[in-house]
Amino acid sequence: MVDLEVRLISGPQEWGLGSSPRIVPAGQIVIAVSGSRTRTVTLDGRLRRLSSGKERLLAVDLKRSTGYHRLEVDGSTFWFATEDAKLGLEGIEVMLAQLRTIGTGWTGQALFSDGSGLRDVHVLYAWLDQWADEALAAVSGILAAPRPVSINNRALRRRGGPRVLVAPTVRLLRSSPRQYLHPNAAGLVEANGKRYDPLRVVVRRRTTTLDSIANRRAAGLLRWLARLIQEVLQSVPDTATQVRCRRWLNTTQTLQRRPVAQMLRSFDTGTAPRQAEETTDARYRKSYEVSHDLRRQFGWSANVTPLPRYSYVNHADNIYQAYAASCVAKALGLTQTSEVLGVESPAFSGPDFDLYVDTASPPAVLRSWRAASALPDASRPDLLLHERVTGRVAILDAKYRLFKAEATEESRKEVTSYLGLYGLHTITIIFPGDPGAARIISGKGRKIIELPLKPPDPQATITASLPAVLAGLELPPY
Repeated sequence: MVDLEVRLISGPQEWGLGSSPRIVPAGQIVIAVSGSRTRTVTLDGRLRRLSSGKERLLAVDLKRSTGYHRLEVDGSTFWFATEDAKLGLEGIEVMLAQLRTIGTGWTGQALFSDGSGLRDVHVLYAWLDQWADEALAAVSGILAAPRPVSINNRALRRRGGPRVLVAPTVRLLRSSPRQYLHPNAAGLVEANGKRYDPLRVVVRRRTTTLDSIANRRAAGLLRWLARLIQEVLQSVPDTATQVRCRRWLNTTQTLQRRPVAQMLRSFDTGTAPRQAEETTDARYRKSYEVSHDLRRQFGWSANVTPLPRYSYVNHADNIYQAYAASCVAKALGLTQTSEVLGVESPAFSGPDFDLYVDTASPPAVLRSWRAASALPDASRPDLLLHERVTGRVAILDAKYRLFKAEATEESRKEVTSYLGLYGLHTITIIFPGDPGAARIISGKGRKIIELPLKPPDPQATITASLPAVLAGLELPPY
C-alpha cells in the first residue's frame, strides 16, 4: 500500500503537507496527491476532483485568499495557509492587536459599520463539513437517553435511620427545642437532666436530575450549530452547499424541540471543565470535543490574539482601512465617536478636524458633480478629512495592495477618478509599504501623495507625511 503524500506546488517551489500547517504565497497553487484511494478531495468544505494519473493534481487560484485552508484527502486532514505579498497573516493579526490601542473600539467580535463581524463563511462551512454530522449524531443520542446525575441534599424527616446527619440535627434541635423536642422518660436526647425525643431530624436525601453540565453543553451546541448554519445560508452559497446546510438546520431545529433541549435551552456551560461522562461515554465525549473546538475556533473577541486558523480572506481590505483611519486619527488627536467604527458620522472628531470613514460624504462637506445630475452617484471615500473652520477637505484612499514595495498602478488609476468626480487637485493613497517618506506624483496641476503605512510602528511615518497631506487640503468646488 502506497503512503498518502500531499504537496503544494507554486512555480519552482514545493512544500510537503503534514501535521503542521505550511504558509505559502497566495497565487496559483497546484495540489499534488500521491497514494490516495479516491480522486475526490474536499478543499475549504467543497468537493473537488483530482486529475487522473499516478500523481493526481488539482490547480486552484488562491490569489486573494489570505487565510488558512482545510484540505481533506481519504479522511486525513491537512491545513495550509496562503499569505499575500503585503503584510501576510502575521501583519493582519498585528493590525488587529494595535487597533485596540490606537483609538478603534471593538465590541465582542470585530465589527464594522455594517454590523458584520470577522467571520468568513468558507471557514464556517469547512468547520461544519468537519463536525456537523458527528455533532448532530452525538447530541441526538444524548437527548434520546440523557444521563442523569445524582445530587445530595438535606431534608427534615420525622424518623431517623442510616441517613441521619448528626451535626446538622443537633444544630436544628438547639435552634428551637420547644418546636423540635418532645418530653419522654426513655427519649433519645438528654438535656438538663431530662430526656426527649426529636420530632424532626436532618437526613441526607439523594435525588437525580437531567440538569447537568454535560447535558447543558450538548443542548447549547445546538444553538451554536443553528447560528453558524444560518450564517452560511445567508451568504447564498451554491446549490450543493445550500442542500447540506438546510439538512443540518432541519435536524438541528428538530432536536431543539426535544423536551430535554427545551428544558436546558436557557443555560450556558461557559468554560466549565470536562465532566466524568464526557470522558467515559462516547456520545458525551464527542459533544465535548465539538464544543471545545467550536469555542476555540469562533468564540474569540478582538481583545485577545486572533486564532491561528481564522480566515481573513474577505476582510483584509476592511481591516487595513480601519487601521489606516485609526493611525490618521491618532496623528491628528481625534477621538472615536462610536464604539463600533463607522456607525456614526464622522467616525472620528477633534477640535479642528472630522474624519469620515467608508461612508457617503455629507453634501455640506463634499459633493460630486454628479450630485446635481439626474443620476447621482453613491461613492464612499475610504477616508475623508474635513477641516471644520475653513471647509477644506482631503481624500485618503486606503489600498491594501502592493507592487514591488510601491503602490500599484491600478490604485493610482482608481484614485485619479476621484479627482475628476469631486473636482479636487490632490488625493492620497495609503498602502502597506515599508516605512519612509511619502512620495508625491504631480503634473498639470494634479497631485497624488503615496503614503506607506504598515505595522508595527506606523506613527513615525504618518507623522512625517502628514504635513504633505494637510498642505493638500482644498475647498471642494461643487
